[in-house]
Amino acid sequence: MNKLQDILPKMNISNDSDRPLYKMPGRLTKATDDCMYRECDGSGLIHVIKENGYEVMMVCKCKEYKELLEQIKTARIPADYLDKRINDFDIKMYQEKDSVRVAQYAKKIATSYVTQYPEMEDMGKELYFYSNTKGSGKTLLSIAITNELIIKYQIKPIYISVVNMLNEMKHSFTNKDSNRNFYNLMESFKQAPVLVMDDLGVEKTTDWSEEVLTQILDERMSYKRPTIITSNKPIQLLHKMYPAGRIKSRIEKMTFPALMPEESVREIIARQENEQIAKLFLN
Repeated sequence: MNKLQDILPKMNISNDSDRPLYKMPGRLTKATDDCMYRECDGSGLIHVIKENGYEVMMVCKCKEYKELLEQIKTARIPADYLDKRINDFDIKMYQEKDSVRVAQYAKKIATSYVTQYPEMEDMGKELYFYSNTKGSGKTLLSIAITNELIIKYQIKPIYISVVNMLNEMKHSFTNKDSNRNFYNLMESFKQAPVLVMDDLGVEKTTDWSEEVLTQILDERMSYKRPTIITSNKPIQLLHKMYPAGRIKSRIEKMTFPALMPEESVREIIARQENEQIAKLFLN
């Protein structure tokens, strides 16, 4: 099993006296390997006969695990990040002192945000992670926050890069019922309980793309729907890419800016992996 199993103890899933089915005689469901705990037959339900003779169906622990996996899957989180938590954002990976300091600050903000999420949601204030350097950890930290929110608050977020968001909306016009497909996509981004927009500013800007992003941000701001954004530009410079100015003003209102290190962790990790491979080859 992957690291997602580590999530389970933090979900308050118990098998103590408030769940008598695991200790009670009269079990009718045969446990199989289809259940990761070997408590049920893989269906997520256990059929038991209680001492008073009543037959009941009880929920197995594996059902909650499967539901968690489904939530993460529907959030569209990339496979490499499925099990990432805030603790996986390792500030020791950075080699420059300034980078370590900035990374510590960003990690503290991420941790505090998850802890105080209900208050942040009420205020309509979310996060904007930015740095000019590719591979600096923006995506990792934003998805780690997303996974924490799924686990702690059972929300159903959507993660998507801005490039993919706009491409999907463009391609919706090539299908049958294009207006309906476009509308459904637009509504899914507008109404997601939490929306993570990765790499804002990387896309090619047009009047159409600026208008689409403005509509999404406008609705999310109006209804205080949490939006986490990563970008290679500080908020103050967004007007250069989005000259109408509406995107910059909405993001200023919606988010708390958090600087990320100007150092590529991706390059460091790639170099370490290549060094390990070189040792294998030489040995």
